[in-house]
Order: sequence, then C-alpha cells, then structure tokens
Amino acid sequence: MSSILEIAICVPLSKTFDYLCTQKVAIGARVEVPFGHRTKVGIVLAKKRKSEFEKLKSVAKILDDEPILDQSIIDFLLWAANYYHHPIGEVIFAALPKNLRLGKPAVIKKTIAIPAVISKPDFETTTEQQNAITKILQYSGKYHGFLLHGVTGSGKTEVYLHIAQAALNQGKQVLVLVPEIGLTPQMISRFQARLKTRIATIHSQRSEAQKLDAYLMAKSGEAGVILGTRSAIFTPLPNLGLIIIDEEHDSSFKQQSGFRYSARDLCFVRAKQGNIPVVLGTATPSLEMLKRVIDKKITRLKLANRASGVLLPKVSLLDMRSETGALSSLLLEKMRLHLEGGKQVMLFINRRGYAPVYFCTECSWKAQCTHCDSGMIYHRHINRLKCHHCGVEQVPQQACPDCGKQALEVFGYGTERLEETLSSHFAGVEIIRIDRDTTRRKKAFEQHLEQINSGKPCIIVGTQMLAKGHDFSNLALVGIMDIDGGLLSNNFRGTEYLAQLLIQVSGRAGRTGKQGEVAIQTRYPQHPIFNYVLSNRYTQFADILLKQRAKAILPPFSQQALLCSNAKNKQLAEEFLQEALGLIKRIQISGVEVWGPVANSIEKKADYYYFNLYLQSTDRKALHQMLATFNEYADTLKLKNKVRWYLDINPIE
Repeated sequence: MSSILEIAICVPLSKTFDYLCTQKVAIGARVEVPFGHRTKVGIVLAKKRKSEFEKLKSVAKILDDEPILDQSIIDFLLWAANYYHHPIGEVIFAALPKNLRLGKPAVIKKTIAIPAVISKPDFETTTEQQNAITKILQYSGKYHGFLLHGVTGSGKTEVYLHIAQAALNQGKQVLVLVPEIGLTPQMISRFQARLKTRIATIHSQRSEAQKLDAYLMAKSGEAGVILGTRSAIFTPLPNLGLIIIDEEHDSSFKQQSGFRYSARDLCFVRAKQGNIPVVLGTATPSLEMLKRVIDKKITRLKLANRASGVLLPKVSLLDMRSETGALSSLLLEKMRLHLEGGKQVMLFINRRGYAPVYFCTECSWKAQCTHCDSGMIYHRHINRLKCHHCGVEQVPQQACPDCGKQALEVFGYGTERLEETLSSHFAGVEIIRIDRDTTRRKKAFEQHLEQINSGKPCIIVGTQMLAKGHDFSNLALVGIMDIDGGLLSNNFRGTEYLAQLLIQVSGRAGRTGKQGEVAIQTRYPQHPIFNYVLSNRYTQFADILLKQRAKAILPPFSQQALLCSNAKNKQLAEEFLQEALGLIKRIQISGVEVWGPVANSIEKKADYYYFNLYLQSTDRKALHQMLATFNEYADTLKLKNKVRWYLDINPIE
C-alpha cells in the first residue's frame, strides 16, 4: 500500500513536496525523487493521510535505512526556517555535510580516536573560576543562559573544560562553537589534552570525508565533544547536555550568504528545546548579550582578573599626526627593547596585501575594479592588483591609463608591505606574517602557530585572524596600526566593533610572566573611545553605547530586517524594491518602520548592483508577521524573477 510522504528538497521555494512511496521509510531519512526533468535528494519530514494534489509522483529510491535527522533536529531546523523566512529545503540541506547532500552513503570511513593520554592541570582553579563553574553546574539538565564575561587571560577555557567534563560524566554530549577556523586547533589541543572522549571537529578546512565522519559520530553519540565553527550548530546530537560559544561577540557567527542565520542566536533556541544550559564566553560582550543581562534573561558571571595573576597590559597611545611612515619612532624603539630582551612582538594591521591604493602622482588616477565599486589592492609578491570583493586580478599598468605618464606609485600599508618595512629595520629577526594569503595552504596556519609557540623572539604581523583567543606565552608587546577607519565607520555598530577589536588584540600581550605592553597608533588620540580602552573599561563604554542605542531605538532595542535586491541592471534592482515597498505598505501592520530603498554602501559588486530596504520595529512579532505576509505574496511581484533578492533577519552589515 502506498503512503504519502512530505519531503523537503533543496530548491528556493518556501514549500515542501508530496510523493508516493510503496516501501517503509523513516522520518528524517534521505530519498531520491523525480523533480522536473532531474532526480533530486530529499529529506522525509512527515507521513500524510492525504495530499492537496491529485497526481503524485513516486519516490525513486530510499537512501537510508535509519534517519539522518532525528525529530528534535528537524523541529530545530523548521523553527530556523520559519524565523529567518528561508525555504525549508535550503535550510535543511545547509545543515548537512556535502556528501549527504549528494546522496552518498552515510558510512563512517575513519573512526575518530579517543586521546591516549590526558593530563590533569598543575594549578587550582581561581575563586572566580570555581564560582562560575558551580553556578553553571547548578543548571545541569535545565535551560539557562550564562554570559561568562572574563578579561583576556582570565581562564574562560578552564571553565569550559570543567563544565564539559561534568556533562561527559553524566553521559552527555557537549557542543563547542568558535568563531574562526584559526581558533580551532588551539581549542582542540586543549580539549584533547584534558578530556578522555572522542572530539569531532567540523569546519571548512576539513575534507568532505572528515566532515561526514564527524557528523555521523556526533549523530550516533560516539563523539562526546563536537567542536566547530558556526555550521556545527546544526549537528544532530542525541545526548546534548551543554552548549558553549566562545568569543560570542564575534560577527563570524553570522552567516552572510545563502541561508543567513546567526549561530549564536540559534544556540539559545537549541538549548531551550533541549532543556540544557548555554554558556557564552567573551572579554568584550556584544550589546545584545548585555541587554539580555539587563533584562534578566541570562546571568552574567564575571572573571575580573587574569588567572595567572599577571596584570592586564599597559596600554599607551602613539600620536601619528607628526609621523610620516607606517611605524612611529617610539613603536620601533619599544619593539627593539622587547626583542633584545628575548620577547616576541606582534603588529596588528587589518589589511592584507602590499598597499590599498595604486595611483598616479601626476593626475591622481586610481586603480579601480571594473566589476565593483572598490579600489584594487596591490599584492607585490605576485605583482598583481586584486579586488578583495570579487577576486578579479590584473597585472599592474606601467603607465597611467589616463595621462600616459609613468608616475604610478602605491599608497598605504597592508601586511605584505609592513613585513617588507620591518625587514629593513630588524635585519636577522624572524618575521611571521599571518593573513589569508599566507594561510591558504592546508595546515599552514597550524605551522605558523607552532613557530610562535616555540617562544623564540620574532615579530608577528597579522590581521584579525590573530585578534582573539590565541595564547602566546612569550608575547610582550602588541602594536596596533591603522585603526582610525573604525572611528569613521558608517555602520552604527562601528564603535562597538572597534572597542571589541582593540581590547581583544591588546589581550594577546603579557599573558604569562611580566606585565605586557600595548601601543595603539592613531591620528585621533583625543577620541573618547581611547579613555575606556586605555583603562580596560569596556563595560562602561558599552553602557554608554547602550544608552545611545536606546535613544535612537536601534538594536538591541529594536528588531531589524533587510530586504536586498541585486541585478546586473541597476534600474531593475531598484525598481524591484519599489515594487516590494508597495506590497509592504498594503500589508498594513502597524509598528513597523520601512526605510529605503537605498543603494548599498558598496553599490556594485561583481557586476551586480545592490539596493536595500530596511524594516525595523520594537515589536518582534509584528515585524515577523510583516515578513511572513510579504513572503506569502512575493509571487505577485512582477520583477521577482528578474533580480536576485533575499531577506536578512537581524543584519549586522
């Protein structure tokens, strides 16, 4: 006898599809189904008594005897699809490893080993750490959110290890999320050294086979700890007992393409559904989490002192208004003193490449990307101009294309040029550059970290990849360069991000031994943000920002959504949003403000023109009702199929 199955398929349509099936199949299993002129992989979501369609096609093939997704994870994904107003099929398939999406067998090829030897710490937890551990463990088996707010070096990872061990002792699994791949090796090594369980890792630098193995071992319960970047939030975990989010403030937890979700926000949903505690750790809490603390929705646990007893670094400002080069004379002198003392120095500059501007000194022509509204970045080691938005490359011109004169020069500094400049000042000193260009090769990042962790005197030049989480025991001085752009950001979150960045980078210095030192180069030394950074008063600065946001009714005191349209025809992109605006006005839900349409801050990217429509409300329910109704009637928009468009809930850019 045939049964009717409701199946999710990875297509950009906000609906599921009904198929007939004569065989027994489990909810959550994969099947192959005819779809148009092709066959597609689908996931069985439910069995139905009847369908609204008369003629149904039949399932072509059942791929799994056992479900790939259990009911709890299906419910979680359905919630996410509903909240983010994204097609359920795309949401479910974004949660699966590529090999499962392609219909390959759900078989473990290589079992993850249990660490052969584990070590016990040779130190006692501090009073602050023990207080945090005790309070979190009181909520074992209950839903509760904790903000573990600890200064850099206060031992947040030690708290994670203790509460993870307690969960493992109860036969539970632990999900640990980190914002960047760069933090994963360090966190893995710490967990492997202390916890006698299989630790599955899920991030983009794992092979597809490794990702599938980790996914299936987590799903079976064999892996006790699952450690990964944002997509790991979707891993099936039958015995989940604890969720930990490290560096919760980091914007990397927000997916910025396709299914645009926030892994940090989804952690609360998953913890609530599983009735378990969730712990978010950071030295610089996001304003969203501080607002939750104020509203008594989560509990803040403070670690106000460094676990080693070492003082927080001494921070000083270096006024660059009278300087001409990238490195001030005072910073160079500080670097020499620390290097001669056998210490390491780190220079932070959040721009890769050799120089950000390639221009003509005669007529002021600048190299611009022909596909984007952005300048081309010069990369000297490959002698190419590259666009960091669309990736296009070109050989630099020898003569100016406007005036014809051979007067082309570079302006500004990136990591590559800074490395070259340092070589001229510190001959014989090893310089380790860490950015996206030097870490593309597999395991390159881990090799760089090994060099640094050897403790030998060196200069580390890095981008934001080094800004958080890393623990370099012999690092004495951190120099922060070229951060003034953050003071002039047109993003209302700009000063929040800058304060977080400055404190996180500063926190790399002097974590063991003597007090470290931080030198910030700026042409705006009078800016009020520095008063708080110099004295490590992030919370007070965040309180000021919260008051400003409250007055302006900006997040976290309101909810936002972004409707973005893009097309190769500029007029079409804007006209679609005008049409969408007309539909939104007809929906007539009070309490929702609509702004736009306006051009994106970078209007043209990869030959597509981007326009935005912003929706905001202090009533979350009203905003989502508006968006759900808009999605329901979106098919009536005449230009719908002539542009690319998407909704972004709680956008951060």
